[in-house]
Amino acid sequence: MRAGGVAADTTATAHTRPISLFWRTFGLVALLIVASFAATIAAARLLERAPPEQRLAWEVASVVNLTRSALVSAEPDRRLQLLDELAQQEEVRVLPKEPGDRIDTSATGPRLRALEPRLRALLGASTQVAGRVNDVDAVWISFEIDGDDYWLILPRDRVERQFGPSLALLSLIAAAFALLGALAISRLVNRPLSDLARAIGVLSRGRAPQPLAESGPTEIAAVNRRFNRLAADLAQLDADRALALAGISHDIRNPLARLRIEVELAPLPEEQRASMVDDIERIDRIVGQFIGYAQIAQPPRAEVVDVSAVLASIANAYRGDIDAGALALSIDAGEALRWYGDPTDLQRAIGNVVDNALRYGRPDDARAVQVQLQVHATAAGLALTMRDDGPGIADEDTERLLRPFARVDRARGEHGGSGLGLAIVDRLARRYGGRARLSNDERGGLRVDIDLPDYRTPT
Repeated sequence: MRAGGVAADTTATAHTRPISLFWRTFGLVALLIVASFAATIAAARLLERAPPEQRLAWEVASVVNLTRSALVSAEPDRRLQLLDELAQQEEVRVLPKEPGDRIDTSATGPRLRALEPRLRALLGASTQVAGRVNDVDAVWISFEIDGDDYWLILPRDRVERQFGPSLALLSLIAAAFALLGALAISRLVNRPLSDLARAIGVLSRGRAPQPLAESGPTEIAAVNRRFNRLAADLAQLDADRALALAGISHDIRNPLARLRIEVELAPLPEEQRASMVDDIERIDRIVGQFIGYAQIAQPPRAEVVDVSAVLASIANAYRGDIDAGALALSIDAGEALRWYGDPTDLQRAIGNVVDNALRYGRPDDARAVQVQLQVHATAAGLALTMRDDGPGIADEDTERLLRPFARVDRARGEHGGSGLGLAIVDRLARRYGGRARLSNDERGGLRVDIDLPDYRTPT
């Protein structure tokens, strides 16, 4: 393998992040609510005959005119009694307007200022509206009786309550509550689907998910019930397979051990004995791969792994092939790499790829198999890239060769493999929520990319 490491791929492809069903449902419901409120406000404004300021101006003008008429038509000795009755029963007071009255214009709010021009149109150009006169807070409205100026005094709350909250404010409050309700409804509708997607993700990593709730809407309950049955059947299938392969291992490896002893002791030519021992060892390796593939279904023994130590042990494991000139192994890894998982899984994943290169990655000129391994940390865990300089594989086989017992002997020859090596690598990666990918390197040879996230307890 050529030194220097694999060049990092710096080309980034922008992908549009898909919108989840939860936010899509919430967006549609929110859009419907906003459109409904907009149509309602538009209809209310269209049907509204007059703004509240105009209606209040009519009402105040009526009070002023009635008060003026009552005072003008009443007997002089009855006017004081009439004013007392207006103050007690209608909360309307009438006082003479004096030139020295202190009118505080800062107390006249925008609504009273909007009321003043309408009252002038109804009562006369000299009409004045104030919010505080002589340090008394009220609604002060000036009017004229026989050339004399008077103040009509109304309680401020009597006027303010005529306005009430604006239609826009009421609509905003209603829309806020409606959107909160839409958020809750979207969460309620999409939560079963979210739980199902999470359980499927756990199942795809070879773990047993927590049973889903079989209550709620009939359709969701039916889907969850069938998923729970499927998960239970798969778990039972894995258990049965592990038990069967364990039995096969015991039934085959014991006779193999006896057969090897007999071959070693038999008076056979050396070449024939070596060939028979090689066949026995090949059968034993295949059986071991069967067992290893079945055992991946069990939860890993997770711990903090010193990646550098694992890589050093791999280099030592292939020291014989390296010294014999059959393998040139180059390892490029950062210092102090840590990974949370099973160190045996990491060693098996790398070892299976190296074994695959030893079997199928030898160049045509019979030189040593060049294997380059690059390891670096990611936000999720580890990323491994391995490549050889062999003949590579057909592009249509990049997915198929990750399935169990898939082989391309027509392209790479018969080397006694079981077709489980790369399948074990892919299943190990999926066990941690990652994946393995095969591709033909641009410089020639097979490239294997493995994502190994830190182990997380299934939820």
